Amino acid sequence: SIKGFMSLALADSHAEAEELMLAPVWDALPADALLRDAALPSPTLLIGGTAAQHEAIRALYPEAKTLDLPEDGSAQAIADSLNAYQELTHLVWIAPEADDDMIRAQQHGVLQVFRIIKALLASGYGEKPLCWTLVTTMAQAVRPGDELDPTHAAVHGLVGSLAKEYPHWTLRLFDLDDMPAVDLFNLAAEPDGNALAYRNGEWYRQALVPVRQAGPCATDQRPPYRYRGVYVVIGGAGGIGAAWSRHLIEHYRAQIIWIGRRAKDAGIQAKLDELAALGDAPRYIAADATDLAALRQAYLDIKRDHPAIQGVVHSAIVLKDQGLAGMDEAGFQAGLAAKVDTSVNLAEVFGAEPLDFMLFFSSVVAFGKVAGQSNYAAGSTFKDAFAHKLAQHSPYAVRIINWGYWGTVGIVASPEYQQRMQQAGLGSITPEEGIAAVNALLAGPVRQMAMLKTVNPGILKAVDTAQWLAGCREHYPSLVK
Repeated sequence: SIKGFMSLALADSHAEAEELMLAPVWDALPADALLRDAALPSPTLLIGGTAAQHEAIRALYPEAKTLDLPEDGSAQAIADSLNAYQELTHLVWIAPEADDDMIRAQQHGVLQVFRIIKALLASGYGEKPLCWTLVTTMAQAVRPGDELDPTHAAVHGLVGSLAKEYPHWTLRLFDLDDMPAVDLFNLAAEPDGNALAYRNGEWYRQALVPVRQAGPCATDQRPPYRYRGVYVVIGGAGGIGAAWSRHLIEHYRAQIIWIGRRAKDAGIQAKLDELAALGDAPRYIAADATDLAALRQAYLDIKRDHPAIQGVVHSAIVLKDQGLAGMDEAGFQAGLAAKVDTSVNLAEVFGAEPLDFMLFFSSVVAFGKVAGQSNYAAGSTFKDAFAHKLAQHSPYAVRIINWGYWGTVGIVASPEYQQRMQQAGLGSITPEEGIAAVNALLAGPVRQMAMLKTVNPGILKAVDTAQWLAGCREHYPSLVK
């Protein structure tokens, strides 16, 4: 869902929508490209971080106070703690050090930031100007050699959405490999709550660059689908997962296994029956992939019938759109868990399989970070960073595709929604176009790609048409036996 982009004014919503294929890159910034803000207030309160980081900040700002928050501290408890201080002008939050349990680590990461936001709003700061500096460590895939830690990457999605909902707050987000304290407290906020990254003494900013499908994929660069291969799709009964399943059943006689949260109902059965006319119907397993034990049991069930699994697709989604002021923690965590918990559990359960690929269906919301979708944006930025980390250490291919608007299938395929998207200048990705994009991604050298259709190529502000990456195009299925 990308309805937050509707706020952009577009000249002609009836023009022919252009297909955009984009890849994220991080550009090194020369010193004169860094914007400084001499008017930033001095830090008044530090939350999180190490003693060494506190010492570096206090060397510059000795008046800064420190607040230690318990891992499970509620928003109300945090509000009570904040109210013990005089008027806050500049809050600093530093992500804690790495935790082996990434799911549990969200409690003192993005969920703590969510609770602080709720505490600030409850304390009346929603109507006041506030400066907030947030720091993560190696959470973004900035350079190929980076040793990623995606644990707190969800903070980036949350902060981006927060910036759209509270534009009078000054939100400064940094992803660091070190603590350049002097720079950290004079750099201006990036537009829209986006991050600056710091690596080996240089600052970087993310951009989206076009992927040019320069020619057909080489013979050894076709999608790695196997004839009669076995593929597991988390959330397969959803629109996009079902469209991909249809392609593999129709062209490769694949055996597809869908894993979904809900029990098989008439709607799911109808989809299974429809695909059965093309080949072997998908097998449906009711299991919650956010539950490690349930997913492991589903895996064991699959392995009893299929000694080898060739590919896994993460297509699960929970949409609970709501502004941060009205969203409760359960709603935030539901959207987050569909991305965070499922991604971590998939790698844990299926990671030892000799897969050909693991494919992550994500969203352009990871880049747009729209208002009203903070849980979805947070989950998407984690999912993307986690997939990059997985790719660094996996023998199989890992690919990420960030979808724009699918108007004919899926969770937002309604006439009302289609009209709203058209008015926003967004075109609908057809199943044929989407499958071609997935095939090109799997066949080509680019690890992550976004796809959307729009009459306004600048709809995502970070698009940089001065750069481009080369990909390949795949029109016809090729069998790998």
